[in-house]
Amino acid sequence: MSKLRFIRVLGISFMVLGVVFAVVFVIPAKTNPDPSVWFTPEYYSQFLPIAISVMLALSGVFLTFRHSKANFNLAVFGHTASEEALFNWTGLTDSALPAWALWLFFLLSVVTLWIAYANILNLKRLSILEALFGICFGAMLVLLPRFI
Repeated sequence: MSKLRFIRVLGISFMVLGVVFAVVFVIPAKTNPDPSVWFTPEYYSQFLPIAISVMLALSGVFLTFRHSKANFNLAVFGHTASEEALFNWTGLTDSALPAWALWLFFLLSVVTLWIAYANILNLKRLSILEALFGICFGAMLVLLPRFI
């Protein structure tokens, strides 16, 4: 299998996994029209798995079409997913993700970070600023429920 075909298959796989996980995590999510609960950690935390799934799907789209921002999107997903798992495992946060999803997202994050930082796609390399943004954005997204 050629490198281009492998990248396309990997991108489509990320898209499909992201959409499937988004649907799996949307089903149990409870929305509430009362604005007083919108800014509670429990309410916010139930949407984090959906957000991570959507990031995976979008990363797959960028990867499939070899978009110039593919490395950036892969890094943002990778940092967010790995920080969610690592912060949970160290006891810093409680994750709304089940254990199997944490492990799967962590393994996917390792793959996406490797693709992004090794510049496997031979596209625009990640700048230091983009890398720092990915790290900070992921940490902010994961840690936000602790500070609400």
